[in-house]
Amino acid sequence: MVNKNKYKEGKTDYLIIGNSASGLAAAKKIRKEDKKGRIMIVTEEEYPNYSKPLITYYLAGKVSLPEIHFKDKDFLQKNKIDLVTGMKVIKVDSADSSVRTSNRETIEYGKLLIASGGRPIIPKIRTSSREAREAGGCDFMDSSNYSSINGVFTLTTLEDSINIKNYIEKNEIHSATILGGGLIGLKTAEAFLEVGIKINIVELADRILAATFDSQASSIIENAIETKGSRIYKNNTIDEIFIDSGKISGYRLRDGREDECRLLIMAIGVSPDLSIIDMGKIRTGRGIKVNDVMQTSVENIYASGDIVEGFDMLLGENRNIAIWPLAVRQGNIAGSNMAEKEAHYSGGFFMNSVEILGIPSISMGITNINMADDNTVEIKKEFRPDRNLYRKIVIKNNRVIGLIMVGNIERAGIYYGLIKNKIDLSGVKENIFREDFGLIHLPADYKKHLVVGEGIEV
Repeated sequence: MVNKNKYKEGKTDYLIIGNSASGLAAAKKIRKEDKKGRIMIVTEEEYPNYSKPLITYYLAGKVSLPEIHFKDKDFLQKNKIDLVTGMKVIKVDSADSSVRTSNRETIEYGKLLIASGGRPIIPKIRTSSREAREAGGCDFMDSSNYSSINGVFTLTTLEDSINIKNYIEKNEIHSATILGGGLIGLKTAEAFLEVGIKINIVELADRILAATFDSQASSIIENAIETKGSRIYKNNTIDEIFIDSGKISGYRLRDGREDECRLLIMAIGVSPDLSIIDMGKIRTGRGIKVNDVMQTSVENIYASGDIVEGFDMLLGENRNIAIWPLAVRQGNIAGSNMAEKEAHYSGGFFMNSVEILGIPSISMGITNINMADDNTVEIKKEFRPDRNLYRKIVIKNNRVIGLIMVGNIERAGIYYGLIKNKIDLSGVKENIFREDFGLIHLPADYKKHLVVGEGIEV
């Protein structure tokens, strides 16, 4: 491991920007295939490694700081990896095969992996202090200055989680508002509710988790939240934030309602951070465009994880799918090819899981689809709101392409395998919705694959 902002001079064979799931997976794979090449990882964060899915668990007090690490403390030394923490790459110069850093260092590389992830989306919101309101004036908050307002945070890094936890304890916070009812917002809500903090969720869509849940699935989670004294403002957003003495004190919603607020979490979402990219050479869309070996449009530059547009195997197109398992898989593929061990990325699909107030839920694949627009689609549903149970299976051309489960997520792994392996359900489709659906009901050829093949994937 290298001390902060210091590293051995000279060109590195493999440079990795980003020290999370994808970057570390790539580094491990490179070392497996190349025992001698120099590997360097650069990260703007201060921590050697941590599991991002666990940052809300740390906030809720379910895990400690030592438990949040997902690599052994000797991982870097054992794999002979140089790690530079607290240093941000500000520019990739593909012509010179080098990067420039925030402390004016230049690092030359043989091959580069960009695995730096995304940045929280911060909308431009009007702000007004007591003095400004009395004078009839206002200002604005955006990504450049939101952190200067005490009580306004994002929650995408471990440092965010630590800062929020400290702020809650120091200021004796008992309620909070979350702007955004997507996965980040709901994971934040899960943590707050766990420690007894009441929440307000402000969501622009007509339901929470709108990207992957339908109205029936969302209603179960919404009702559970509201029965605990928390509120959800749907079809709404924050139009103005009130500030007193440098701290947030409240806000005004788009519908005109006002509410007091001492803690606001910006959880609208994350977008790929393309600010360092050499736009003239590296092709981008919403994220960095890569091929099936995770190579960019520049021969010796690869990309993986939340910053890329990877192949969606269900839609048949490249898109940004920012989830941990795919980041790891893409990092492995990138690392193999950087070390000249050919490997190909077959694609993935959206999947998320969240538990609110003891109600587990999971969604995967294509879950919101209009049957009226596609006569090859079948949808099977079971809705028991009195028991907080919901199940929805989306089938297209005799293959499962989407799943929502709320309240009981048993056998989700079996459905995942059906989606991933595009299993034809002809002849067994009538069993797909059985409560005891399991291995015995699967097609014979697929059962054989699970027994002698890579069944662990399911």
